[in-house]
Amino acid sequence: MNIENKQGKYENALRYEIFTKEEYGFAKSKIKKAEWIFDIGWHIWLFSQWCRKLNSNTQIHYFEPVKEFYNKAKNNIWNDKNIILNNFWMSSHTGDWTLLLNHEKTMQSSKYTSFLNPKWIEIGVNFKTLKDYLDLANINKIDVLKLDIEWMEFEVFESRWKFEWSKINNLIAEIHLLNSDMESQWNLILPKIRLIFWDTQIINSSYDKRIFLIRCQKIS
Repeated sequence: MNIENKQGKYENALRYEIFTKEEYGFAKSKIKKAEWIFDIGWHIWLFSQWCRKLNSNTQIHYFEPVKEFYNKAKNNIWNDKNIILNNFWMSSHTGDWTLLLNHEKTMQSSKYTSFLNPKWIEIGVNFKTLKDYLDLANINKIDVLKLDIEWMEFEVFESRWKFEWSKINNLIAEIHLLNSDMESQWNLILPKIRLIFWDTQIINSSYDKRIFLIRCQKIS
């Protein structure tokens, strides 16, 4: 099977998970009322497409560091003024970094490698801190923040403790515990999350026990 066929296979699997299986169905009520949605880990626009079907008035901030996927999304969006395009990801620092791009499983590209990302090429991309972005855009709240950036989530969590978490009302994050260091980090982060959000729910993956979603919310 060539690379394009493999890409298509995994993209179809993602479409099934999001649109048919509705992996994020637990967040429907929040998305339908959301004014601001941050989709960090946009990939090929599937989660945001699903959000737009639920709420055509919401403003979505899109974050994707790979130029190829960014341009693909840009061509699909046309002139939708309610979608803000950003050709970078979030991290603990602002600057240029190397991303390990997996052309077969593009959704598993990351700054790091593991059993999920065994084949890759290095490309240069840009990262920013969430605080820098919010300050520059003068945004005071995020109704729903979805974070899926392939075991870089710990860097974002680390940077977020440095600014007011009150800006985030609902958080959906994919968590990867791929080694003992990540497990230790998560054991330190989870109690902090539970102090900030009044309700947290862990949703286990049906594919691998080392990967799961966490849903956090402050408001009813």
